[in-house]
Amino acid sequence: MIAELRAPPIPAAILAAVRGLELRARRAVREGLGGRWTSAVRGAGLEFAEVRDYVPGDDARTLDWNVSARTGRLHVKRFDEEREQTVFFLVDGSRSCRARGGARPWPDVAAEVMALLGLAAAEAGDRTGAVFFSEGVEEVIAPRHGSTAVLSLLARFLARTPKREGTDLDASLREFLRLRVRPCLAIVLTDLHDLPSDVTLRAVARRHDLVVVALRPGWFDELPPRGLLRVEHPEQRRRFLLDLFGASKRAELSRRIASERADASQRIRRAGAELVELSVERPVLLPIAAWAARRALERER
Repeated sequence: MIAELRAPPIPAAILAAVRGLELRARRAVREGLGGRWTSAVRGAGLEFAEVRDYVPGDDARTLDWNVSARTGRLHVKRFDEEREQTVFFLVDGSRSCRARGGARPWPDVAAEVMALLGLAAAEAGDRTGAVFFSEGVEEVIAPRHGSTAVLSLLARFLARTPKREGTDLDASLREFLRLRVRPCLAIVLTDLHDLPSDVTLRAVARRHDLVVVALRPGWFDELPPRGLLRVEHPEQRRRFLLDLFGASKRAELSRRIASERADASQRIRRAGAELVELSVERPVLLPIAAWAARRALERER
């Protein structure tokens, strides 16, 4: 069972930011994201509906042998897909995600993603909750229905100060497995600075519908101009200079970035999960809508 602590009061500036997110996200849901969400996300299981007479072509695995023996005729059980889904946002609070350096702070972009997907889920009647983690799970918000629940978790996310600076996504996911037994849609928002083990990824993906949303810095798509770039490791606090003058050095950095992305993508997809990559420097609505549409098409096949 998931328990949560009483939250402290939310500052007025945070509430104003959440209202702005709500207005933008509701417009996006009305303009089509809500319909895409409904098609892309289905219930977490099957619900018993009735017992009826067997019809040639019915799956033999659905036969109800007790009723068949009692009536002398073959009967099958019919199940309906559960429409209601439970959505958990698992949000990285490590220093690498909170370090400033771009036009849009990482937490602001993460909040926008949660607003878009959370309000689309609320519109569809789904429940939303959240898990905030760094080197382990730090705070849990139990899932609830309605847009008010989404706005509340957004305010709590933007107002909170993480307890630790490092990242341990593997430990956080293993703890989530202990906390959440019933299947749900688990959406992990992280910079993928730390990737969990293949064993943990498979374990989570077997029980839950796991989607990893990687919010990447802008230079993952386009390197900064030529020159010396002063860089600080966000979690180890080590500073160093990155030489971006020479073409060979720029090519080597591009190669390493591409290799890291390819490795993360292969491991996540091999585990049975999905990966959605977003840039913190660019609008997130269109790529999220494209992901939902693509997911809906794949589920119809």
